[in-house]
Amino acid sequence: MRRTVVSLAAFAVAVYSFSALWGAARGAWTGRPTLPPGPFLIYAAAFVGSLLYLAFVLYAADRAAGRVRRRIGAFDRLLDRGHHG
Repeated sequence: MRRTVVSLAAFAVAVYSFSALWGAARGAWTGRPTLPPGPFLIYAAAFVGSLLYLAFVLYAADRAAGRVRRRIGAFDRLLDRGHHG
């Protein structure tokens, strides 16, 4: 249950931050930037971080179910941490 709530929150952060980034990009294309660089970088980091979290959770679920065709080394190392003995 907790993982589902956190995943939904990460998805909401991704959607909100993408919306803010898209609005900033549209403003920049018209010559009227809507976000200063600091908040833009925070939104970009939130977007990338939430997508990485969602990719990790989906990969972990698929790996647990035996449906992984291509391994992702970084995710495998994180998932295997603490399960060596």
